[in-house]
Amino acid sequence: MPTVRDGNPQTATTQNGRTESNSITELVAGIINDAQTLIKQQFAMLRAEVKQDVNRATQASKFLGLGAACTALGGVFLAVGVVFLLNWLVPELALWACWMIVGGTILVIGVIAFFVGRTYLKTVTPLPDQTINAFQENLSWIANHQS
Repeated sequence: MPTVRDGNPQTATTQNGRTESNSITELVAGIINDAQTLIKQQFAMLRAEVKQDVNRATQASKFLGLGAACTALGGVFLAVGVVFLLNWLVPELALWACWMIVGGTILVIGVIAFFVGRTYLKTVTPLPDQTINAFQENLSWIANHQS
């Protein structure tokens, strides 16, 4: 703790010969260094976590793509089979009529799925609403307190 002698401030020395102001400065510098190290470690951990999540998402998308391709190919073969099954069950229908019935049914299902998906997509906002609202409140607070 600084002492005042003859109007001049002096710093007291500790038992090991250091001054208190030096030890406080070293303590603050140590805290700042520790905080910087902690922040760097947290960013490194965040990068590693994001990289791991990206790798998992990449692996999952490969399997999703393979699954979608196999499903589409299976659907084509199933549609061809249904055409010939319909022709076998109703021999009075021409083969082209069976193709039209199956194709039209698949088309109607696809259009319905498209419009349902589009309706869901309209409700999705790419930016988080709560975060944007909080950010706008912070900006308006800063603008109001600067004037």
